Amino acid sequence: MYDEKCLQNIGGNIRFLRMACQIGQQELAEHIGISQTHMSNLECNRVKVSLKLLLRIANVLDCKIDQLLDSRAALEWVNVKRAPEPQQQEYTLEEVRQLLELLRVTSK
Repeated sequence: MYDEKCLQNIGGNIRFLRMACQIGQQELAEHIGISQTHMSNLECNRVKVSLKLLLRIANVLDCKIDQLLDSRAALEWVNVKRAPEPQQQEYTLEEVRQLLELLRVTSK
């Protein structure tokens, strides 16, 4: 469940996720239609963030609103995002020929 304490962490979570995405403060501000100063104030919790801005930020950062509200969810999201993608298996020419031969035999 959420309580008012999570509201105190929104600015820090925004900053954390923005930095994890390697997006500058000015760039994020431009994408969501606010000034860099206002973005700074949001991240430092000097102003309240509207639901409209939370939606815009979540869309730009490609995260869920939960991750903006909950520090643990933000950390988990960053860990998943930073996890190396599985390497795509490369096949030799001979393996491709064998696969094609198998497909040809089974399709008859």
